Amino acid sequence: MIPRRPAALSVLILAATALVGCTGIDPGNDAPDEPAPQVVDSGTATEAPDGTDATTVPASGSYPTCDEVKAALGPEVAELVVLPESENGERDGSSGHELACTWMTPQTAQQSFDINNYGGISLGIMRDPSYVEKDYDDLGWTIDDPRLAADDAWGLTAGGQYDPAAQVNITSVQVVRDGTVEVIAGGGVALQDVPELAALTEGWAVGAGLSVLDLMR
Repeated sequence: MIPRRPAALSVLILAATALVGCTGIDPGNDAPDEPAPQVVDSGTATEAPDGTDATTVPASGSYPTCDEVKAALGPEVAELVVLPESENGERDGSSGHELACTWMTPQTAQQSFDINNYGGISLGIMRDPSYVEKDYDDLGWTIDDPRLAADDAWGLTAGGQYDPAAQVNITSVQVVRDGTVEVIAGGGVALQDVPELAALTEGWAVGAGLSVLDLMR
C-alpha cells in the first residue's frame, strides 16, 4: 500500500537570496518535493524582544512557541538567531493548523563575508493521522533508532537514507507520535552542509524531535 502524499509543510528560510524549505515527503519519489515558499499569517504579528522569536498570535494555542521549541532543541542551536524577515509561529496550512520555526546562523544575520556558513534550520509541527508507520516501513523509509520505540514514537527520512552522523539537510528527519508530525530540515545557501551547523546531525534531530513532541504531551 502506498500512503497518500502527506500535506506539504513549507517553512521559509532566508539565507542571502536563497530559500531553503522543508516539505512533507512524497512517497512516490526518492526525494522530497521542491521547496515551496508558503507563508500564511494566522494572526497579528507581535513585537519581538531582542533575542526572541517574532511569533504570530496563535489561532488555537495548541502548539508550543518557537522559543519553547528552541529551548527543547538543546544547546546545539543556542547560537542560532531569528531573522527580522522570519514569520515564526502558528499558521493555517494545507493540512490544518501548523507551527513553523526558522533559525539562522549568526553569519547569515550579520551578512558577513563567511558565506560558507550562511544557512540554518527549519522546524515544523503538524497533526496528520495519515502518517502510519507500517506504510513507510514497507517503503523502507523508517528510522531504526531505539530512542524512538522507547518513547512510543517512530521516524522517517526520504528514501530511508538515515545516517545518525550525517548533518541534517533539506531531505529532513521526521519524528511522529500519535499523529503529530515534527519535521526538521537544514542547509545552506546552495543546500550544502554548513560547518556552523555540524553538530546538527540526523541523530541529533531524532532526539531533538522527541524533546519537541514532549512539549505537547
